[in-house]
Amino acid sequence: MTPIQKLVYRQRAHLILAEGLGIEICMALGDRDGAHRHRREMEAQIAARDAAILQAEEEGESYFEAAGAVARIQAEARRAA
Repeated sequence: MTPIQKLVYRQRAHLILAEGLGIEICMALGDRDGAHRHRREMEAQIAARDAAILQAEEEGESYFEAAGAVARIQAEARRAA
């Protein structure tokens, strides 16, 4: 995984967490439409993350190595939040 890929994965992990917080805030305010918007964006970020892992596998990287690297980055993001 290149340094730029790590940064992109890290950014995506933080965006996923931020959208999750957006869902919680909207639900607390009774804004169902806003919560659905945040959910759709979170799901899009998750789909992009999964597609990037599959792309790395297609380029010859081990799926488990790529997924493990992403999992480590996600854990770091959760600790930072």
